Amino acid sequence: MTNMDVAANQDVKTVKHLRLGVGLVGILLPILLIAGNWLAGDKVIVPSSMSGSYYTSTRDLFVGSLCALGVFLIGYRHTKVQDRCTWFAGLCAIAVAFAPTAPTPPKTEAHWVNYLHHAAAGTLIFTLGLFCIVVFTDFSKRAGNLAQWATQTQDSLRHHRLSGLYLLCGAIVFASGGLALYTGLRPTAWSTGWPSLYCFEAIAVFAFGLAWVWAGFELGRTSRGPQRPESQFEQRLLDGLGQRRVDIDDARGDLVGRVAQAHGLDERLD
Repeated sequence: MTNMDVAANQDVKTVKHLRLGVGLVGILLPILLIAGNWLAGDKVIVPSSMSGSYYTSTRDLFVGSLCALGVFLIGYRHTKVQDRCTWFAGLCAIAVAFAPTAPTPPKTEAHWVNYLHHAAAGTLIFTLGLFCIVVFTDFSKRAGNLAQWATQTQDSLRHHRLSGLYLLCGAIVFASGGLALYTGLRPTAWSTGWPSLYCFEAIAVFAFGLAWVWAGFELGRTSRGPQRPESQFEQRLLDGLGQRRVDIDDARGDLVGRVAQAHGLDERLD
């Protein structure tokens, strides 16, 4: 994706700032929720889930961060595929903020609100992971079948170092989100006695935030124009290609001159 493509929807600086804003929310939110409960002197510093923060001293922080995340995602414009992912994820983030999870008994909440919350939260996590994969696959051309896609993916991993990071972040989001869903629906011996659900959700959100922050810095780096080679090998390679181009241009000029001379055109050209 070139900077001209970005400018068709939003300027490069705006896209960069939106990426950094979304990423920082994802990275800092799990940490700030715990820190806020600790500073407020809550009995429960680490809630059973990130959504459980709705019933702690960090309720406003949790709701406000999700609303900010939703606005950032909805306002983000880059490619059509990424726009669909971020727009849908933004709506899910706002739904999670305003449809709280079920409270601890004896408090109650309408069942449909709890169902809406879990549906929106699960869809949000899935979409965040999908977005990381979308960023990763932007390096590859459209493939006609799975075999072509696999070949292009391997080529992308070899030539673009950030492809591996985006793919890894997406895999972490999916894996952590799956574990969070499993521990939430079927608590087992290994997942009880510690805030496993909160930890898995936090890892998923952190991985997504890392991908967005890295993508923001990368866009800012590429928007500054051509970059200097990062190694002596790359510099020698570029120098060699440049010298070869000069040799080809010289050879082409000599050939044209000889042909003109052979046909008696050199004087006419002069």
